[in-house]
Amino acid sequence: MIKFILFLLASTLVFAHPHTFIDVYPTIKKENPKTISFKWKLDDMTSSILIMDLNSNMDGKFDAKENRFIEYEYFSMFKPYDYYTFIHVNGKKQPTNPKNFKASIEDNRICYSFEITIDADLKDVYIDFGDPDFFSALVLKKEFIDAKGIKTKVTGVDNEFYYGYKLEFK
Repeated sequence: MIKFILFLLASTLVFAHPHTFIDVYPTIKKENPKTISFKWKLDDMTSSILIMDLNSNMDGKFDAKENRFIEYEYFSMFKPYDYYTFIHVNGKKQPTNPKNFKASIEDNRICYSFEITIDADLKDVYIDFGDPDFFSALVLKKEFIDAKGIKTKVTGVDNEFYYGYKLEFK
């Protein structure tokens, strides 16, 4: 019986998959490279469910009250996971402290916009994106990056049981 239960538990891991897909759009400006702006675009299914729940006045946009609620009830829950944005300076992990959060609706998708300040030369920085618990899949593509005047490199990272992305600055 114990072997059967262990088999069932192990087999559920094989079918683990993300519940939410998030496209990551970083913006780095040459005139202020220490502040990186991010936009997360949530997938269509997650967005449609959340828009029905969160856009209480059904006007197709989030007002200040709705934004505060979304930041507190939804976005802040990612804090224990460093917002799936793992900043490394000279190889040492740094805390992720987003500022200026704003939720919006664009093309029927929920977007979370925020900024992160990095107190280091970008040449000494790389950022990993991913969810080790595999509930969310973050997607970063070269064409998602707005970094005029700053060279970047995106690589996929196989972290044994989840896939992530690394953003490097050259």
